[in-house]
Amino acid sequence: MVSTAILLPALAILLVSALLFHTQLRSKGSEPPLIKGYLPFLGVAINFLTDPGPFLAKLRQTKGWIYTVYVAGRKMTVVSDPIYGMKQVWTQGRVFSALDFFTFLNKQLFVYTDAINYNPAFQNALRTCVVKILSDKSKMAVIGHDLRQIYRSFLDEKSGFCEDSEVVELYQFGRYKMYAASAMSLFGPSFPVEELYRDYVGFEDNMMTFIRQTPYIFNPAGYKARARVLDRLGKFFIDQNQSENSTELLRGLIAEFTKPEFSYTNQEDFAGYFLSIMFATKSNSVPAAFWYLTYVIGDPELKTEIVELIVKHYIKDKKDFDWDALYADQLLVSCFKETARLTANITSGRYITRDAVIKIADPLHPVESGKPNTKDYYVHKGDSILMISNLVHWDPEAYPKPMKWIGKRFLPENDGVLAKHTEEWRSYVPWGGGGHMCPGRSLALIEAITQVVYVLWYFETEPVSELPELVIKDKYGGGVLRPDRPFNVKFTRRSSPLA
Repeated sequence: MVSTAILLPALAILLVSALLFHTQLRSKGSEPPLIKGYLPFLGVAINFLTDPGPFLAKLRQTKGWIYTVYVAGRKMTVVSDPIYGMKQVWTQGRVFSALDFFTFLNKQLFVYTDAINYNPAFQNALRTCVVKILSDKSKMAVIGHDLRQIYRSFLDEKSGFCEDSEVVELYQFGRYKMYAASAMSLFGPSFPVEELYRDYVGFEDNMMTFIRQTPYIFNPAGYKARARVLDRLGKFFIDQNQSENSTELLRGLIAEFTKPEFSYTNQEDFAGYFLSIMFATKSNSVPAAFWYLTYVIGDPELKTEIVELIVKHYIKDKKDFDWDALYADQLLVSCFKETARLTANITSGRYITRDAVIKIADPLHPVESGKPNTKDYYVHKGDSILMISNLVHWDPEAYPKPMKWIGKRFLPENDGVLAKHTEEWRSYVPWGGGGHMCPGRSLALIEAITQVVYVLWYFETEPVSELPELVIKDKYGGGVLRPDRPFNVKFTRRSSPLA
């Protein structure tokens, strides 16, 4: 047993060493401003982890478009320069590596096996397959058709939902309905929606605890929910009978798993990867569709205008809508873009692979004499770069009244008025950027517009509670934000559809 005479001096030496190290921490030369906090080792970890939104926004105002925070022994440089800085991080892949960032994320959040997590060739093959299908108009037309058919079946008079009138909590209503329709349209009608839904919600609601590596003892329910999701997903996707009668997307991904050069056959391999696909196609687009519907319902004048659009694009002979026209309509697209701008709080992270220089624009005079007016900042190997979308999405210089949802903000006549610098700034980044830009962005648009069209087609809607606000703490940097309170809406079925 170590004696007190030895232990106390050793602890004193460690404490003094930590204090000296912390005292000497500072930015040097042309390094970004360093915010190290007052606590040795922890630095600004408490502010960064408990209330990051206002903390980082204030630093942007006081320190500029680049600064470094010291968090629990790690330096993370935040870049929010929408003119030059973020573009460099997205395009210089050899210096700012996305691979290391996603390797960490895939391991901590989705529990990738090492066989997949450290095989970039395989992951690239899977990503290529996803992008190929989700960027193909004809293939997306099939997915969109299936999505509409399934979603409509949830609302029609034979479904048993709201035969006359019913008050629904819109977040849970939209979350389940769109989750189910989207999952079955992507993975096939036999996808186990009911068996997975409750546990998947438990995983999704606790995602930040997995990313922060919160010990199991502090979140046993979340860890157990994720374990059950992984078990069920693994059993479903490894079953060849399921994939044979499934969608082209699922068949293509399964084919990559079974190629001779990869040949992954373990249930755990399937489970981790397809949990990440579930997350990529559900955990942001589904709540975005909720917010889209919420904001439209909460704006009576705009809702009336959209109802008129829906009627306009109904084709009586076909008893269906001109969906291509709806998905391309300027007002509907503007509402979607504004919803993503306000509610999507996405972090693009990169690992710095070698010492480098990053050029940051002068925010007051970004161009002089036709040339970029920038300042060089040195960043170091081993540190991380973070780019968080709200730091530009909520900037009043780019978007006047940034915290107000304005459905018509992105209409052409409001360019330069409600959405500024659209030509010269990269200030709209809900999907990230570079080679890892979210491939599901077109699917998210389809889901949001499909839901708002069918809900307004079948029902009169009347809010019976105040519109919710965004919960900024809860999921900051991790995706589309959730509402701070329930939003109850009275659905009254129309005696006949609008047309």
